Amino acid sequence: MPSIVAGSRTADVDLVAFDKDGTLIDFHHLWSRKARLAVEAVARAAGLGADLERELYRSIGYDPETGSALSDGPLSISTMPKLHTICATVLYQHGLDWHDAEDVARRAFSGALGAIPTVDLVKPLGRVEPLFRQLTQAGARIAIVTSDDRDATQATMSLLGLDRYVSALVCGNDAIPSKPAPDALFHLSERLNVPPRRMAMVGDTVGDLATATAAGAGCRIGVLSGTGRHDDLAPHADVLIASIDEIRVLDR
Repeated sequence: MPSIVAGSRTADVDLVAFDKDGTLIDFHHLWSRKARLAVEAVARAAGLGADLERELYRSIGYDPETGSALSDGPLSISTMPKLHTICATVLYQHGLDWHDAEDVARRAFSGALGAIPTVDLVKPLGRVEPLFRQLTQAGARIAIVTSDDRDATQATMSLLGLDRYVSALVCGNDAIPSKPAPDALFHLSERLNVPPRRMAMVGDTVGDLATATAAGAGCRIGVLSGTGRHDDLAPHADVLIASIDEIRVLDR
C-alpha cells in the first residue's frame, strides 16, 4: 500500500494526479513567453496597436510589466478553447467582424499560445523525475490533469522524460468538463480502477484543489510554486507545501 508524506500530512494512495503548469514546470517561464508572442502576433495580424495589446493582456489576466499572471485569471486556469474565445471577443470589441475576429484568434493567438513547447521553455520545478520514479517503484500510479492541450502536454512529458511513468492524461481539449469540475478524477477512477478516496491531487490553483474536493479525493495537496497564493489555497487544501520537493514516498 503506497504512502506519501507532504508536510504534516500522510496519505495512503494508489494514484497521484498532478497538475502540470505551476506544479511540475515553471508556469511563468513558459506562459509569460507564450502570452507575449500570442498578443504581439494578434496585434500584427489585426493591424491594431497598443490599445488592443493592453486590453488583451488584461482580458487573459496577464501583466506584461511584472511578467505575472493572476492566480484566478484565464491564462492561469482556462483551457485553450476558452482563451481563444476571449481573444476573439476582444478583437470583435475593437472593430473586427466576428468571423474575422475568430480567424485572427485561431491563426495568431491560438497558434502561438498553443504551440508545442520547446526544451528551453520547459523548466521543471524541483526533482520531478525522481519523485515520479519513487512513486512508481512504490506501486502508485501517476496521472496528469491539466488545462493545457493534449499535444503540448504529451510533448512536455517527453521532454522531461516522464512519459514512461504516467498512466493517464486528462487535458483541456479532451471531451471532459474542465477543472474545477470533478469529471477528470472520475474519468481516472473508471479508467484506472482507483476510487477517488485512494487518490491524491497535487496542484497550484484553487481549481485543482476544488476538483479534488468535488470528486472526494483522499488527499488535496496545494503547492505554492505556481500562481496560487497561500490564503487562497489554504481553505481548499489538506496541506500546503512550497513545492513537490516536499513530497516523500514512504518505504514499506
